Amino acid sequence: MERKTYDKFRIFGIPISYCDTKEALKYVEDSLKTKETRSVFTPCLESLALYNTNPIFAEASDNVDLSIVDGITMVIMSKFTKYPLKERITGASFVVEIIKEFHDRATFFVVGSKPENIEIAIKKLKQDYPNFTGLGYYCPGFYSPYLPQEEVDIVIKKINESKANVVFFALGAPKQEILIQAVKPHVTANILMSCGGTFEFIGGVVKRAPRRIQKMGLEWAFRIYTEPNRMIKRYAWQAKVFFTVVFKSMLGIKRKR
Repeated sequence: MERKTYDKFRIFGIPISYCDTKEALKYVEDSLKTKETRSVFTPCLESLALYNTNPIFAEASDNVDLSIVDGITMVIMSKFTKYPLKERITGASFVVEIIKEFHDRATFFVVGSKPENIEIAIKKLKQDYPNFTGLGYYCPGFYSPYLPQEEVDIVIKKINESKANVVFFALGAPKQEILIQAVKPHVTANILMSCGGTFEFIGGVVKRAPRRIQKMGLEWAFRIYTEPNRMIKRYAWQAKVFFTVVFKSMLGIKRKR
């Protein structure tokens, strides 16, 4: 089968777009030119687990416009499909690539994170890119599991008032992906992208694994080493769901929707 850029295929259900970093940036550029509003997700192993356990997240993922793989496990799994991915595109790295490429011709906005963390990240980005003028942000209070409608309405208003072209959602999965699809029909921004804890990484509030470890796909091990109490439980759940999904797939048992 001929592979076309941006074609979607599925890895244990979750949709993945066939593209590399350069092509993903071209997608962002095209969105800025056409003024269309498009959603961009960055699925990893946690996303795959959520897709198979959370119907609302699954629906949001099924309707995403561009889905670029953040997790190395999913890149490896793609090798067993008709669409072996060229590379892993981490959400944290892609946010920086977007700002680097479009900082002089686009405006940015962040939904989520914490004000103090975003301010630290802005300072770092201004040091790296002198022409970067900054970004606006809105940090909703903590809601579990999802934002109530009145908060969603505030997010829509803040985004439209900002007149931003690119909006990064830093709320963590599944909250950020579900919120993106909820606001998408009501905002004028061109790119709505999930990015988790990216701005904590950018500002150095949370330390990222050394580049060599990133390239080896062992960031998960680094996270366990630096945050064992939180990450062991989190990764154990993901692994449990993943192996359950694999086992059911081998038996031909389809996921219930």
